[in-house]
Amino acid sequence: MQRIKRQKAIEGTRIPGIIKNGQYYYINLDVYEDGMVNCWELVDLKSLEEKLRINWLIPQIPEGENISIHGLGCYKIKSAKWKYDKRTYYKYVNNVIKQLNPKLNNIYKISNEETELLEKRRIRYSPSAIDFYVKNEFGYQTKEGKGFTIFIKRNDKNYLVNLVLYEDGNIACYNSEFEISYNLESIKELFEDGTFFTGFDNPTTIILDNFGEVTLSDELQCHVNINEKYKQLVDFYNELSGNETSLEKCRNAYYQYLIYPDDETREQLKQAYEAVPEHERIYLGDMDTRDTDYQRIIYHSEVKREV
Repeated sequence: MQRIKRQKAIEGTRIPGIIKNGQYYYINLDVYEDGMVNCWELVDLKSLEEKLRINWLIPQIPEGENISIHGLGCYKIKSAKWKYDKRTYYKYVNNVIKQLNPKLNNIYKISNEETELLEKRRIRYSPSAIDFYVKNEFGYQTKEGKGFTIFIKRNDKNYLVNLVLYEDGNIACYNSEFEISYNLESIKELFEDGTFFTGFDNPTTIILDNFGEVTLSDELQCHVNINEKYKQLVDFYNELSGNETSLEKCRNAYYQYLIYPDDETREQLKQAYEAVPEHERIYLGDMDTRDTDYQRIIYHSEVKREV
């Protein structure tokens, strides 16, 4: 039998959530109009309830514990006011689905047969959501984007927000209380003047969207440098524009050095490597090597690589 397949775009939105997997991870919980939810695994509402029951997905973190925010840092929670418990958080997710799909049409439920098949094939789906906005309803013209979470100072309060850069150069800052539009040039000074930030000297109260309010301590000093986040934003623009990113330029310089290993190509590699956002350099190699060979060539060229 000849096999074919198709794909269908399912729209949704993001809300805050926490994964407990050894430690506590703040996540954007992807909620879709068909009732599916991605909590590091794409699940239906029944399975989501189970994830809450077994404490994989949780709505609160105890005081004194650390919270890890991907691409931003790891912080200690000094105090917290959480908005939800397990029951009300599950209800919150359901309400978001109803906002996306008021009549609850075509809500997807994973059958026992599908679960068994996925287990047999050892597959666990966790699709990456694609940010987009509708530029024109006529013809439903959209623009795709890429983004990350970051702290912002606004009206004497501090928020954790999603910052998304779209392929046309527009940038949007999303929070349940506000949305702000920027472009790449106008936003640069906000990274320089402290409006956007990643770390802080004293315990700082942060509003986690429609989820809670926490006072965080940066005593771990394990946050990404704010300048590196702006470099990452520029990389997003280059990627979406079809231009080389700093990672691609660095990989090309690495291959060039391997072909012509001399002082000139090593210096070119060094410049390309240091242009990559520091927290992104681990993605230059594979999961095992990361950027270790880049560092060896640039900073410890006397050390020979083991093959």
